[in-house]
Amino acid sequence: MLRLLTAFAILSAVPAAAAPFTVNFSWTPVAGLGANSADIFSFQFVDPSGQLKITNMTATLGSGMIYDLQTGPPGYLTSGPYSDNGAGGSTLTSAPLSDGPAGNRTAAWSFSSFTGGTTFVYSADVDENGSCPLDVGYLICLANRDAIAPSGFVSRGAIDLTLVIGTVAGGPTQTFTFPASGQTWSAGILAPQATTSYTGDFAADVPEPATWAIGLAGLAFCGISRLRRR
Repeated sequence: MLRLLTAFAILSAVPAAAAPFTVNFSWTPVAGLGANSADIFSFQFVDPSGQLKITNMTATLGSGMIYDLQTGPPGYLTSGPYSDNGAGGSTLTSAPLSDGPAGNRTAAWSFSSFTGGTTFVYSADVDENGSCPLDVGYLICLANRDAIAPSGFVSRGAIDLTLVIGTVAGGPTQTFTFPASGQTWSAGILAPQATTSYTGDFAADVPEPATWAIGLAGLAFCGISRLRRR
């Protein structure tokens, strides 16, 4: 019995193979007037193992992009406030996004239940930063700054993303940083949208379920054998 317990302890200490995950990201421009133009940022967590969850996430707009959250200057022809769908038990942990060239381009959240199959969505109007000269082309310039297309979103650097991943069961977390410059992006034409996927491997330090099953089965067999001897 002692030998079996020792073997089970050794097997239980064997770390599981890395658990791969993917976060599918899309940015969708929304045309509208006034406060109806907030663009859509969508993050879908794909976890084949069913053991992982996102605990924290930070997203930073790329170079040359700003949030235009309210009407009036600073800003352009349309605007749209920040909102999110609350998926995954999200809580905004960064300072609230602010408006215009001096605004905060970084948002951060914590999550209580951002597990595989969950899609977190937030919206806020995004424009290209820059000044427009007060001449005959002023309104055209503003319109171009406001109507940032998917290709413009990608060329401006898209977003830098940092994820903190943990396990549903708890324990240590791991941080993954994905600079936009290192990602492969696609930009839709017929259906305007910019998309990419962030992939990583969580190096789990907990035993594989199969390891536990083998060990427990061995203990059960040992117990039955001892009963038969009696």
